[in-house]
This record gives sequence, C-alpha cells and structure tokens, in this order.
Amino acid sequence: MITKYKRIITAALCVLLLAGTFACGGQNDESTEIVSAATPASADPDEETVVVSSTAPGNTAGALPDQTPDPTPVPTPITTRPPMEGDVSKDRFPDHDIGGSADYSYQSDELRIAITRHEDEDNRLVYYVADVWIRNINTFRMGIGNGKFNSGREDPEHFAQREHAIFGVSGTMNSGLVIHNGVQIKKNVEKSDIRFRSGVLIIYRDGTVKTINRAKKQTYNYNNENKTHGGVWHALQFGPVLVQNGEIASGLKKNERHPRIIFGYCEPGHYILVAVDGRTKTSIGVTEKEMADLMLSLGCTEAMNLDGGNSAVMLFMGKTINTPSGKDKDGDGIAGRNIVDLLMFAEYDAEGNAPDLSNVHADRFNGE
Repeated sequence: MITKYKRIITAALCVLLLAGTFACGGQNDESTEIVSAATPASADPDEETVVVSSTAPGNTAGALPDQTPDPTPVPTPITTRPPMEGDVSKDRFPDHDIGGSADYSYQSDELRIAITRHEDEDNRLVYYVADVWIRNINTFRMGIGNGKFNSGREDPEHFAQREHAIFGVSGTMNSGLVIHNGVQIKKNVEKSDIRFRSGVLIIYRDGTVKTINRAKKQTYNYNNENKTHGGVWHALQFGPVLVQNGEIASGLKKNERHPRIIFGYCEPGHYILVAVDGRTKTSIGVTEKEMADLMLSLGCTEAMNLDGGNSAVMLFMGKTINTPSGKDKDGDGIAGRNIVDLLMFAEYDAEGNAPDLSNVHADRFNGE
C-alpha cells in the first residue's frame, strides 16, 4: 500500500514539474521586447507597425499578475514607412515629440521643429533657437524671391506662404555659389563676388554639411563636391564661417553687434537655426565671436552666419516670430525688409512638392 502511495505522489510531482516547465517557457528575458508586426490587411500593406510589449518580472503564464503598478508606461505603437529615396536620418529621426516645452512646435513623421525664445534682460538680448530634425532631404528647401532667380526681393511672410514653408529664415543675397534643391543656378562661381568675408555652406543629399572658409583661402570644386554624399543639394555663399570641424573659426570679430541669422549642423538630418534680434530696445544683437560661442554650446560642429541686419527674420507657419530691426513700412507692426531667398523646411507630397499650409496636419502643432 505504501508503495502504491509513493507511486501516486511521484506521478503527481512529475505532472507539476512538467506544467511548471511549460508555464515558464520563453520567460527567461525580463526586459522590454520590441516586436515588428505586420500591418493589418485593412491598412497600407507597405507600412509597418512597431508594437512594444512588456513582460513584468516574476509573471508566468497562468499565475496571478503582480498587483504593484508598473511605473514604466507602454509606448504608443509607432507607424513607420518603408525607406524612400532622399531619406537622411532613418535611424536617428526622433520617434517622440521634441517640442514639449517649446514656444513654437511642429511634429510630424517627416519633420520635427521646436523653437524656443530666450531673453537675457541684463544683457539686453533676445534670440530664438530652432531645433530641426528632418527624415528626408525633400523637407529641406531653398526658395527664390518672387519665384525666379534675380527677380528681386520679396516680403518674407508672403514668400513663406507662397512656398508653403512651415519654418524658414532669411538666407543669403545669392552672391557667389548658388545651388538650390539640387540645381546649380549660378555659374562661374570661382570668379564670383566674395563679399562678407565669404564662406560656403554645402548641404549634401544625404543630409551632411560642410563649410568652406574662403577667408582662410579654403577652396572648393563643384564637380568634385557633387560626387560625394549623393551630390550637392544646396550650396550657399555668405559668411563668415563660425564653427568648422567642431572648432571656433579664427579671426572672428569681437565687436559690431547686429541682428543675426545663423545656420548650424549637428548630424545628418539635425540642424540648429538661430535668429538674434538686434538694434531694438530689448535686444542689441551679438558679435561674430558670440555667435560662434553660442552655436558651439548648442552642439554644432559646423556653423555659418547668414543674411542678418534688417533682413534677419524667422518665420513659422507663414508668420514672423522674431522682431526684425528697421522701420515698419507697411503699418503691420513688423519691421525688417524684403529678402532675396529663403532657407526653409516644409512637408512634401509624392512628387516632392510642398503642400499648402492649410493642408498640413501635424501630430502636434502650437504657436500659431
């Protein structure tokens, strides 16, 4: 009889051990698991949804869940798209809202912009820092005044609205090297005017940036440059170069405060644009050296001064957000002057064209 009971107990223990084995199977990884799942049949078959699942430590199949709330929120599934020609930051593009505390913010799956206003009352300084991420080079555009090269200047707000620019700043004066949206507009650039202690800013199709300091006798060759990094997307000539290869350029002036527009580069697809108000009651502007210090502090490895003075303007959704210097000629409360070209960022359709701002719908948008 005792032997019979031993057999029954032994069989029961084996059953329990087997059940435990199957219940714990696959639970050896307690960390968050990212699973790529196919899109439901009703959705776009070319899209892919990233599903995030989390297994709480100690939970096994069939067991009661831990009653302690999990402090880690489960991220919302993110809809991604297949790679496209012109993508520059597929692995870097933020999958989250970068404009939580910004004064102006635009967040979409192709373009993320966060603009913050800074004011130093003690030093009478007001400036705007725009943190810009692009997923595809087609969002990074240059526009020409009145839509035609050498056709004169255009009102900045009308300019931005005509070009459907979500965000933009004054560019250059189209002096020297001019390549816009992959098209070489101005020829014979080696013999062109090199005013403004000239620098050259090259934006390649893969989103990388290079500065060439003409004031330091650095030269460029368009044909050679167009063979690297997928080719030249934009090339602008102005200056001076402020930061090059992660170091502040030498020979920058430490006086002469003015309104400024500055372009900065962090990594492919990630750019910093700064507008500094000047010649106003609240802001006196900055020097070249102060511009370089600021851009380096913002993490830029390349930076160049663009068209400033009365032309220094920053626009968001077709409206001026900084305070340009000069006189209000139109009576609309905005000073400044018309500009020759516009460095801007916009959404794009299947043909690469920017949709009208009334048709743009971001995931989150404020600052209108």
